[in-house]
Amino acid sequence: MKHIPRIAEHVKAEAFLTSFLTSCSDVMVEPQGVFSRNYNDDVISFEVSYENSNKYSLQISRDSVFHILPEGLFFEENKLRELAKQNNTDKFKQEEERIIKEKKRIRLFFQPFDTVYFRLHFELEQKLNQLTKNRIRVLIDKLFNVFPLQSDNRLIQKIIPVIPFASEIRGNICLMKDVLKAVFYPATRIDMFLIKKRKVTGVLGNVLSIIVHIEKLSAAQFMNLKQEADVFAPFFYEWFIPVDLDYQLKIKDTNERFVLGKAMTLDYNTYL
Repeated sequence: MKHIPRIAEHVKAEAFLTSFLTSCSDVMVEPQGVFSRNYNDDVISFEVSYENSNKYSLQISRDSVFHILPEGLFFEENKLRELAKQNNTDKFKQEEERIIKEKKRIRLFFQPFDTVYFRLHFELEQKLNQLTKNRIRVLIDKLFNVFPLQSDNRLIQKIIPVIPFASEIRGNICLMKDVLKAVFYPATRIDMFLIKKRKVTGVLGNVLSIIVHIEKLSAAQFMNLKQEADVFAPFFYEWFIPVDLDYQLKIKDTNERFVLGKAMTLDYNTYL
């Protein structure tokens, strides 16, 4: 089974799944109804199915086929109101349990239809992503024809496709973290926070501190990353960090502890 990434907030289910799945054939969809959108995002949960470890279970805040059918087609929930008015507790509990079991059976009946419908949306999202990717490449080539953005730097190459969205990303800590986590993959976490720093002139200035957590880097991997990041950091600053901020970039190994005398151990004071 593939690793399940953190569910991004305010992202529709199709966009979330296409970010790490090439096929939706192993996903079973469980729509929970539009009413849950009042307190949930589109994706409520995504996890390995309890019934089949080779399948995924996706709960979404959308109506299923069952929800859009005429009310009272399968059972009448108004009976519960009548029993509640009669203060008949025993009959109320029996009827409630019967309706819950009946709902579960009906939802299981419609689940294959909901799943097929969602898979069509998933495939459409994939095609739109591919089309957008090609269009963005053309846009970048045309837009920056005078100042081409070609670079041999691996990190810069990964971030160039999102430059048309720089105005949305700039200053948005959540989006910047997501972008950097993709750029520095397999980074386990990206931390960002502001530091007030007194400059030589005596004027206070804000510094955006960026900490990239990567596990168990070897000496060679660290040196390669440092060389790439030395070129990448100014580029990222120019496009995605507000002009009134300075920046600093650190690398941390989140697993290994500092051992005195051990060659090339990354500690918490390592700067790029």
